[in-house]
Amino acid sequence: MKKICLILILAITGCAYMGIHGKSIQNFPDIHEGVIGDSQCLSCHHPDNANEAPASPHPKFTGCLKCHNDKL
Repeated sequence: MKKICLILILAITGCAYMGIHGKSIQNFPDIHEGVIGDSQCLSCHHPDNANEAPASPHPKFTGCLKCHNDKL
């Protein structure tokens, strides 16, 4: 029951407003300059890509910038 309540709260309010989002892309402005869409985020952060960017734990979700860009 607690798990269902947590999922419902996150679905209603969004992860960014619950304070459990990941690091803001604003912490790395030189790397993320010009990033405006989820496809750009996942081109580097998808777990299947072999690069130095940290892999997203939720690559099938959309709304990367909603939760990771605090200037929007």
